[in-house]
Amino acid sequence: MKVTLAIFLFFVDLLIIGVTYLQVKKNPYPHDCQSTRRGGKVKCATKFWVCEKVKDWVFEDPKVSAMELQKRIKDKFKVVVPYKRVYNGKELAHNQLFGDWRSSFDNLYRFKLQIEESCLGSFVVIDHHTINNKIRFNRLFFAMKPCIDGFLQGCRPYLSVDSTFLTGKFRGQLCVACAVDGHNWMYPVAVGVIDSETNENWIWFMERLRDVIGSSPGLTFCTDCGQAVMAGVSEVFPNAEHRECMWHLVQNFKKRFHGQVFDDHLWASSYSWNSYLFEKHWSAMAAAKPTAMVYLQQNHKKLWTRSQFGVTSKIDYVTNNLAESFNNWIKGEKGRHLDDLLDTIRQKLLIKWNHRRKIARQMQGKILPHIVDKLKEQSRNLDIDVITSGDGITELCARGGSSFRFVVNLEQKTCTCRAWQVSGLPCKHALAYITSISREKIEDRVDNYYSVQKFRSAYEGIIPAIPDKSMWPKSDHGFFMHPPLLKSTAGRRKTRFRGATEGGNKGNKGRHQCPICHEYGHHWYTCKDGDPADIAAMLADR
Repeated sequence: MKVTLAIFLFFVDLLIIGVTYLQVKKNPYPHDCQSTRRGGKVKCATKFWVCEKVKDWVFEDPKVSAMELQKRIKDKFKVVVPYKRVYNGKELAHNQLFGDWRSSFDNLYRFKLQIEESCLGSFVVIDHHTINNKIRFNRLFFAMKPCIDGFLQGCRPYLSVDSTFLTGKFRGQLCVACAVDGHNWMYPVAVGVIDSETNENWIWFMERLRDVIGSSPGLTFCTDCGQAVMAGVSEVFPNAEHRECMWHLVQNFKKRFHGQVFDDHLWASSYSWNSYLFEKHWSAMAAAKPTAMVYLQQNHKKLWTRSQFGVTSKIDYVTNNLAESFNNWIKGEKGRHLDDLLDTIRQKLLIKWNHRRKIARQMQGKILPHIVDKLKEQSRNLDIDVITSGDGITELCARGGSSFRFVVNLEQKTCTCRAWQVSGLPCKHALAYITSISREKIEDRVDNYYSVQKFRSAYEGIIPAIPDKSMWPKSDHGFFMHPPLLKSTAGRRKTRFRGATEGGNKGNKGRHQCPICHEYGHHWYTCKDGDPADIAAMLADR
């Protein structure tokens, strides 16, 4: 019998501690013999071993799945560890890095106490309920005093409201009420945490928001088409102007109605500044598909066209992208524990406020520089004839003659096209009149919401720096708040299916194709466009 031996040269140290033995220090040669098949489980790869190996991965991406970690361990260490053990190791690493998940909800009271001590006038409202004799977390509202005062003193009375799903162990929803400053930058005012998007939760969030900002005249809200959030705004702010996101409206509309006429006129009707242009686009769609217009009137009753927007908020947005920008801003933090998530949002606000405060201090003049530069650029090469009437009122029309004429009033800052009233910025007709008057300055006709002083007021407040959560003050709230029950929650799915307008659901993949007419959606034996002889032949063959 022939035996093949694998011979290795080891670098060893000779140790003498009562007994002489060899200790392998280094093996410079790779093992090229065939492997024997390992049977059973890898007992040495305990959850503690897994914890140490995956800790860096968990720190980089707290929401990484146990299945992904199992794959990475196999690729790097060439061992297959059972899923349950990887999961337990991941949880152990998560607890060591970010603290215990169960105690993180009770730790919210320490965060509340720290914020109230460091930033007087801030709101941290924690709501809980009792289930099976255990007090559990229900929902939360958080707004800092500098954000509240900055919104009331330096921002336009407009709030974009939306929610985004959390990606941690608690799959709740993070709500946000987001404003916009004079520079058209995102300005978060308040956030909240709820378990799902229900009428009760949204009404509770809106009531807390009303306690913070009040119900000032001209207050405007923009939401998506969600029934719960729309009910919350309507219930708590019945006198506020309520706009509906045009992007969400179009997505719902195209599930039922299609055609080139809607591609040409639906978005155009939303961007129409005055009722004449809106009616023009509306009539074109109504002539092509009257039932589509009935659907819009019955199911989308909020404001979605500029021709119906009020003139107080000085915002012309037709979408809810402002809240979507906030959701993208905190996208990488949504897997954190709630106490860490709120503290991270506070820290991100601190950084943003400090940066913008420095910008505000460097600004000169009456109106924000980028607004003035934008208007000056628009004022160039305007083909508009100005027919002055006197007393700051003029009539304007397109150069060369046109049936469309507009009237501009400089003192009242109005134009019959309505763009000036809605946005607060002079429209092209107003710019043509202003630039035709000697010594007239464009910045004198811009709304005060775009002033440097307003911008400075928005970021005048100081968001305080606070220590890490190990040094937050102890809270004596008299009970331990347990985490919420983990269950499938109402609201949006984590993985959203893309619509046809987003590049998803392209073509007819997965649909049955008729072999006779080559169209989709029916079988050959019910084909109405095919040759009867072909159908008869296929029936005979069948």
